[in-house]
Amino acid sequence: MKVERYLERVNINHVQIDLPSLQLLQQKHMLHIPFENLDISQKKWIDLNLEKMYDKIIIRKRGGLCFELNPLFNWLLTQLGFTTTLITGTVAIDDNGWGKENTHLTNLVKVDETTYLADVGFGNSSHFPIPLSGEVVDDGFHRYRIIHRKNQIYDLQQAIGKGWKTQIRFSTEPRTLSEYEPLSTFIQTDPRSPFANHTLVTMATNDGRVTLTKDSLVITKHHQKKVFDVNEEKWNHLYDSYFT
Repeated sequence: MKVERYLERVNINHVQIDLPSLQLLQQKHMLHIPFENLDISQKKWIDLNLEKMYDKIIIRKRGGLCFELNPLFNWLLTQLGFTTTLITGTVAIDDNGWGKENTHLTNLVKVDETTYLADVGFGNSSHFPIPLSGEVVDDGFHRYRIIHRKNQIYDLQQAIGKGWKTQIRFSTEPRTLSEYEPLSTFIQTDPRSPFANHTLVTMATNDGRVTLTKDSLVITKHHQKKVFDVNEEKWNHLYDSYFT
């Protein structure tokens, strides 16, 4: 596993241990590495093994889910000299419901005495790290903030209209990759898992996002969406065109 190869994958030449570099790393990661569940949809088991994740995502230029993308990003940041913590969170499904508890795996990064949520594994999420202080971050597409609930519990929120909608509730309690094993099994095999029953590939672009499912291609530019029908014959060509 080589840091230089990882940086090449996200088109970065040099970084420092500071906030601008952390912002650049997260943004470039979102623009070059897709969020996808292709292994699950093809019934291929995903091991919680950093070397296998590195081979898949960096060498073979694939994407992955939160429990692949964020631990690997954590490894990169640690190798570069950042202070990181692996944590878990629970995804808000709607105003009245939550996904399975602690199935989202993500990162906290401390820079100059400020702690940030640095998440590259949540699909359509912030391009930039978000401080736990409550400061609003505008990534050019959406506004985000983190509010403190109680003790070690925080909510990541996105501005929707004139209000705020919680996306993830997380704890700052440190976790390890091995602790996540039962949750990884749930995500890959349980019918209730949002990734066990459909195909999804999505990646940020400089002016929006592109998302490919089994039967549609959605291209978003400047908040305007265009939806195209997809069939099996077109699928591989579209995947190669937008995600490799």
